[in-house]
Amino acid sequence: MLRPLLWTSLCLLGLAACVPQSTAPTGDAGHKKPLVYVAIGASDAVGVGAGGPDESWVGDLARRLPPGSRLVNLGISGEQLHGALVDELPVAVDADPDLVTIWLAVNDLNARVAPESYEQDLDTMLGTLQRQTHARVAIGNIPDLSLVPAYGGIDPTALAQEVNRWNAIIARQAALHGATVVDIHASWTDLAAHPEYVGIDGFHPSAEGYQRLADLFYVTLQANGLV
Repeated sequence: MLRPLLWTSLCLLGLAACVPQSTAPTGDAGHKKPLVYVAIGASDAVGVGAGGPDESWVGDLARRLPPGSRLVNLGISGEQLHGALVDELPVAVDADPDLVTIWLAVNDLNARVAPESYEQDLDTMLGTLQRQTHARVAIGNIPDLSLVPAYGGIDPTALAQEVNRWNAIIARQAALHGATVVDIHASWTDLAAHPEYVGIDGFHPSAEGYQRLADLFYVTLQANGLV
C-alpha cells in the first residue's frame, strides 16, 4: 500500500501527478483490466517543451491504457538516475504498479556521470522493481542525439560512440532484470524529417514530439504483451 503521508506530500509538492484514472483509451484496450501505471522520469515526463503533464508522452500513453487505469507520474525536471533512486523509486514501489516506464539517461549523459556509476544505479533500480513489485517494466534508451538541434556543435562520431555506450548499458541491465527496452534510438529515425517534434529550446520534445514518443512506447508495450 502507498504510504498516505508520503503520497500526499508528493502531490502537494508537485513531484507526482495525482491522476485518479485515465481518460478513454484508444485502440482495443477497452476489454482489458485497469492498470496502475507508474512513470519514472525527468522533464519529459512532465511535458517540458509542451503545455504541461497532459501533453507529455507519459500523459498520452496513460490515455491509451484500459479504462479506469491510474497514472502515477513521478517525473521531476532535471532528475538524474541516482536522484530517482531516492525521489521516485520508493514511491513507485509503494504504488503497487502493474506497469512501470523509465526514461532516465540523457540528463546523466549530459552531466558526464560515469557510465559505471549509471549502470550500478540502473541495476539497483531495475533489481528493486523486479524483487519488490509485480510490475512489467519498459525502459527507453537514448535517441540519436545528432538529430537533436541542441547537440549540433558536437562531433557526431564521438557523440554516436557515447550514445551507443550508454545504450549498451541499458540493454544489458534490461536483459538482466527482465525489463523491455523501448528502442527509441532505432525507432525515432524520422526525427530529422520532422523538426516540429523538437520544442523551441532545441532539446525537449514539442507536443507533437511527445505524441510520437508515446507511439513508440505503446507499440513496444503492445508487441511484448505488456498492455
